[in-house]
Amino acid sequence: MASSLSSELRVRGYAVVSSGSEDYSFDFIAAKRDEIVAIKLVERFDSKVRRAAEDLKRLGKSLDLAPLLVCHEGAVEDSLSTYRGIPSLSYETMRRLIKGEEVPFIYFSRGGIYVKIRGDVVKVKRREMGMSLGELAYSLGVTRRMAYEYEMGRADATLEVASRLVKMFGDEVVEKLSFKSIHEYFSSRQAPEETPSDRVRDPLLKRFLEVLDELGYTRYLLERAPFQIAAGKHDEQRKLLIRKAEKGSGVEDKVTVDVARVCRSQAILVTEGEVRVEGKHVIKMPGRALEGAELRELVLEALSTCALS
Repeated sequence: MASSLSSELRVRGYAVVSSGSEDYSFDFIAAKRDEIVAIKLVERFDSKVRRAAEDLKRLGKSLDLAPLLVCHEGAVEDSLSTYRGIPSLSYETMRRLIKGEEVPFIYFSRGGIYVKIRGDVVKVKRREMGMSLGELAYSLGVTRRMAYEYEMGRADATLEVASRLVKMFGDEVVEKLSFKSIHEYFSSRQAPEETPSDRVRDPLLKRFLEVLDELGYTRYLLERAPFQIAAGKHDEQRKLLIRKAEKGSGVEDKVTVDVARVCRSQAILVTEGEVRVEGKHVIKMPGRALEGAELRELVLEALSTCALS
């Protein structure tokens, strides 16, 4: 399934990077312009998926991308659900999305089934018809305050209310599923707790987390990824991957660099050798930089030397 989806994404103009291992929390990352999505394909939601879910969520928050679980069995067609806070789609719905077919943004929540409404379109249509906000509320069977919340984009509609809106104004008032709209939906949800530095056993990774804290980055230690740390400072549009490289880890090193490239971020590879810059997306630094303030200076150098694309 993964190879089929990645091929379809490439045909549609996406740059695709495979993680290289089914054990990781994502199978591949796809990017095109401002759309970036990390995708994990699963047969069904089980304990194995639970272990990877938190890492996928951390990846989404730190790199400011859309994490997405694509489920082959048990997922509802033509709608979005969430699993442990991660957006999920059925395999066939995902294929429709890639092909550019219009799928309404319908999602399942604890409170029921909801439809994402394009509030700005509702407002324009209402005014074109000469309706007051109160008249709209009456027609929808909701309070004036709720009608106002719809127009401001701060509330989503139940299926019943959405159906009434479509009958009144047409289906353009309903948001369509896309990687961008899924990303916005995920971004609005609560972020997972950051990894406390004092719980990290590896002294080098611990120091990296402390430095990133000092620099104001949102950062996470990852357990199921080719790189150990993902961090972001979204107000400055800066993202960073850190990998503690080992002998014979060339594949993981390459994946880390490729992910940095498609995510428009930087990668730091910690090696046994001397510091040398490789392109604008990666800098290599020796493990001895752990001593003193040198690590902080090298992190700052990486962020300034490896320019964003």
